[in-house]
This record gives sequence, structure tokens and C-alpha cells, in this order.
Amino acid sequence: MKKKFDFSAEMNDTESIKITPKNEYLEEEKQLLDVNAKELANLNDNVHEMSINLGNLLKFLREYKLTIAQSTQEQAEKFGQSVLDKFLCQIQDKWDKTEQKIRKVDSYIFIPYTAFYILIIILVVLSSFFAGIIIANAEILHSVLIWKAVLWTILLATTGITTMILLLKVLNKSK
Repeated sequence: MKKKFDFSAEMNDTESIKITPKNEYLEEEKQLLDVNAKELANLNDNVHEMSINLGNLLKFLREYKLTIAQSTQEQAEKFGQSVLDKFLCQIQDKWDKTEQKIRKVDSYIFIPYTAFYILIIILVVLSSFFAGIIIANAEILHSVLIWKAVLWTILLATTGITTMILLLKVLNKSK
């Protein structure tokens, strides 16, 4: 069963459009065109005003950017100068302290502890050698006893120096 569609409502709409005169459409179209023209003119005025404002804003921003750049540069220079002044004061303080230490130390001779103890051992060994030679010369002038004293002195010096070096190494490891 095929139903037929009723086109009568659509036909009535088209007939009502045919009945209205063309002038009414033209008047409505003319009114819409006038409204559109007014709105377009208003929009054009707004765009022109915004263009002028944008130009003024760009000029202002350039001047403001220059002002910001100058003030930022001045602040950076002041900050840099204050940092350099503090750094210079610290360097001057260190310099003064170092000069005072150098003045105090001018009359001293610095040698390491190891060298100092080795010198003491050598001094003791040489003095014992000298005493041994005097004693040996008193007993027998030309004998093997002198050579024994020399060998014992060398052995004593070597033992003392070796002991001192080992002792200092052991003491330094504990630190």
C-alpha cells in the first residue's frame, strides 16, 4: 500500500509567495541593505579608530620599552657595583691578613718536621762520632777501633733516620 503524499500545503505556500508583489520583497531587501550599510560603516569607523589606537599604543610601548631598558640597565649597574664593592672589600681584608702573616713570618725559616728531626739525629750521631774518635785516639792512635767507631756511627745514623721517617709516617696516618 503506497500512500500518496499530500503536496497541497507546499503548493499553497508557493502560491502565497506568487501573490505578494515584488515591490514588498524589494523594500525588505532595500531596508536590509540600508541596515547592512549602516552597520558596515559603523564597523569601518570602529576598525579605523582601533587602527589609530593601535598605532598610538605601539608608540607608547616603544617609549615604555626604552624606559624599562634604561631603568633595568641602571639597576643592573648598581647591583653589579655593589657586588664588586663587596668582593673588593673581601679581597682587601684577605690581602691585609696575608700581609700581617708575612710580616710575622719574615724572620722564620720553615723546614718540614722530618728534615728537622733528621738534622737532630745527624747532629747527635756526629757528636757521638766525635766523642768516639777522641776516646779511640786516647787509647790507640792507629787501630781497628777507629773503624769500628765509624761503622757504628754510620749504623746509628742510618737507624735513627729510618726510625724517624717510619715514625712520622705512622703518626701522619693516624691524622
